[in-house]
Amino acid sequence: MNNWEIISEEASIVLVGNINPKIFHPEWFIRKGIVEEWDYSKDEFVSLPDMSQMELPNDRRILALLNQFSIRSSRASEYFSLKDLVMSTFSFLNETPILQMGMNYSSVIKIANPAKWMQFGSELAPQQHWKNAANFINSLEQDKQKELGLWELTMNLPRPDDLKGFIRPKIAVLQASQNTLTFSINNHVEIEDFSTAEMTKILGENWDKSLFLAQQLISNMMESQLRSEK
Repeated sequence: MNNWEIISEEASIVLVGNINPKIFHPEWFIRKGIVEEWDYSKDEFVSLPDMSQMELPNDRRILALLNQFSIRSSRASEYFSLKDLVMSTFSFLNETPILQMGMNYSSVIKIANPAKWMQFGSELAPQQHWKNAANFINSLEQDKQKELGLWELTMNLPRPDDLKGFIRPKIAVLQASQNTLTFSINNHVEIEDFSTAEMTKILGENWDKSLFLAQQLISNMMESQLRSEK
């Protein structure tokens, strides 16, 4: 039996640039042939001068702000369609300056065994350093000392390619009482010439690799910290 399991997940593409939210309306996506026609009258749809928010068919959610465009889905079967939708969308908006892009993946993980839950945190963030720094902890009652532990951790990884940017995995407790945590990977790229063409080229070449890297990183980290022999 595995010591951990993914109970939910999400992938997203986030673009930072000079965005015009008023463009992003369900009718615009339909007229451009980006998305097949659907009855969006029953969906929650917000259209304001500085924000547009909608849900496309198949659990794909769009949020457009003045400086950011994002699309996300919690349905694994739609992850690859996110790339196609972004590339199609910005082929019609090819003069939009795009400064940065995030190719992101996150999962909610449950560690069933309470002892393994404690082991995971103490392996990543050894408690003795904190007990030495905050020496009052040693004088507390045992139940009180158990409150010490990892709550949030972000690492900075070098990129495995020649793109400008970084990869930042983040682990954070979601519900300590349920032994659940979030494990998210921010694959951040700087678009050097601010061009939509460069963004779509990078996205087309790296989205699949980014998803694989994130999922492999999470699996490797969880397995290495929760090996049964520990």
